[in-house]
Amino acid sequence: MNTLDLFSLKNKVALITGGERMYGKSASEALVDAGAKLYMACPFLEAAEQTAQELRARGGDVTSVQYFQDNPESIRNLVETIIKAEGHIDVLVNASRVIPQGGVGWFQEEKGLDWSVKVNSAGWMYVTMLVGEQMMRQKSGSIISFASMMGLIGIEKHNYDGEPGMGDGAYGHDYAVNKSGIIAWTRHAASYYGRFGVRVNTICPGGLKSDRTPELFSQNYSRHTQLGRLANTDDVKGPILFLASEASSYMTGLSIPVDGGYTCI
Repeated sequence: MNTLDLFSLKNKVALITGGERMYGKSASEALVDAGAKLYMACPFLEAAEQTAQELRARGGDVTSVQYFQDNPESIRNLVETIIKAEGHIDVLVNASRVIPQGGVGWFQEEKGLDWSVKVNSAGWMYVTMLVGEQMMRQKSGSIISFASMMGLIGIEKHNYDGEPGMGDGAYGHDYAVNKSGIIAWTRHAASYYGRFGVRVNTICPGGLKSDRTPELFSQNYSRHTQLGRLANTDDVKGPILFLASEASSYMTGLSIPVDGGYTCI
């Protein structure tokens, strides 16, 4: 096979949750650029459709679908609808993350934490397991999740020096629970699904530079990376395409940092 053909997703059906913004949008772009037929699931249908239109303008075959990750029935309907329409799901990208209103601090009430774990851990697992059932039946598939380097290490508080409101709760303490759980479950799921020809991997991105990133934080953070910068939106496209395609056909159970070398020392 031609080497570049290993990266093709032509005739593949992909489902991405949370694919309308930030890293998720970058992943959506990578999938459609490689030829996948993409279903983009999001609780905010208007936002998903706006991104879907942008992807169609670049030649993508994209369908936006509303679902709610805290609702098992909604998740089941999502997966069953795609299977009924297509007969198969070849790639799942879990990019959804919902932030509790007000974040989750050390001493906040339980409600925010309970809800975050329900959506970002339990809901994520339910999506993965339902799609995984279909991939088991078809004896093939690639499951990719977005965790974070914050699932591998703790917070460097000095990154937030001089930025009011970005200190202790900048990521929320639920974030570490959810993201480290994804990393652990990736190994667990890979050891189960492997016999069915299904691969399970995770990428662990670092901080993303956006037009809302405070300049002082950007400088503080960049000093801790080996490449001297925050990530841009293109930095996850290669890893996503690699893991989604046959180019990584002998790789499973991995959590790959995409963090500019932040966690290498």
